[in-house]
Amino acid sequence: MELRMYRFGKLAVGAALVAAGTLAPLVPAVPRAYAEELVPAAADMRIPYHINYDDLTAVLENVVLVTGMSDRGRAPDIKGSLGTRMKAKRNVYTAYEGNRIWLQALEEKKAQEVLTSIRVSLEAIPDNAPLAHFTDAEQIAYWLNLHNVAFLEELVKHSQNSMKKLLYGRGGILDKKLVTVQGVPLSLNDIRFRVVGKRWGNNPLVIYGFYEGIIGSPNIRKEAFTGEELHAQLTANAREFVNSNRGVYLKGGKTVYVSSFYERFEDYFPDFQKDLKAHLLDYVQPGRIKTMVAEARRLDPEVDDWNVTSLRGNTRDYGGALQKNASALTTAIVVAESGGLSPNSSILADSLSTMVRNYSRFSEEQQELLLELNRQRMERTGNIRIEELQEIKSRIEKDGK
Repeated sequence: MELRMYRFGKLAVGAALVAAGTLAPLVPAVPRAYAEELVPAAADMRIPYHINYDDLTAVLENVVLVTGMSDRGRAPDIKGSLGTRMKAKRNVYTAYEGNRIWLQALEEKKAQEVLTSIRVSLEAIPDNAPLAHFTDAEQIAYWLNLHNVAFLEELVKHSQNSMKKLLYGRGGILDKKLVTVQGVPLSLNDIRFRVVGKRWGNNPLVIYGFYEGIIGSPNIRKEAFTGEELHAQLTANAREFVNSNRGVYLKGGKTVYVSSFYERFEDYFPDFQKDLKAHLLDYVQPGRIKTMVAEARRLDPEVDDWNVTSLRGNTRDYGGALQKNASALTTAIVVAESGGLSPNSSILADSLSTMVRNYSRFSEEQQELLLELNRQRMERTGNIRIEELQEIKSRIEKDGK
């Protein structure tokens, strides 16, 4: 099978994580003129290029609806339909929160093919450009994007009636080996805890980049994660989530309730109560809730909302929340049978398929550089496999015993 080639953007700004596990400010990276000069010494395998995710961003721009910061408002109770006492179940304190995604459009065959092509292309990146060549921020952005694309690709294949079971039940999405990187089969939980968590010291800020498809988890963004914007993107997600009812909530009294999402990521908070409190205080806005968090003897991870973050069937009025974006949703509006305007998922699927067709990630200059890097690596080690991936494979096999 012929391997697709990929293009990297030649942006001159890099970002990195310090060894202690905190995200550092962006620092300039100065590109050099010739490929041979760009080949680093054995002790410094980093190159000043950024992985390009324009294809993934094109998809997200068209299917994600940004709802903005929470006002901590309460949704009205749902009344049962005429002739039945049955009514939809929802958490009225969180129902109005979080970005929404147009899953119906992604369920179209062409849209699914787009997601698959993006996922396959991301899996193959380390074959051409070992991740060790890039900054820590570039590597983390890569794993977050691969995780989220694989998750979306799997999500659209299943019913959303029981998201808790779909995610965390026996044989759930998170434990399936959905991706293969350099011959190593990986599940989404492998990426979360054995790749990103172990490799970068369980920095809790990165958990806001893992999309779970439910309201009770951090937002999916309208753009892919990138190395140069990683810190700003994750910080924005953290602030939005912490300052919403689904992140931190006071039901009354002095008890502080927090999202069960934090309990699911307890590996990132070794001393759960102490570490989580310190983390929340970094992002919660000044005021009564911050004071309550600071004074709380215990944080109870009981807040959850397992409803899928889908536009379909949602009772929220989204008319005023759509942010300006020339391409998002507006390219797929048609007249519905009722005479009103309705989004047409087939039109959008065709549009996405056209946008990402023949997409490449490597320029000719960058191909030359990467080939030279791999040639030198082969001379030194006899292969170009990434040592970190072999360590990950060993961890997975050890945990499975």
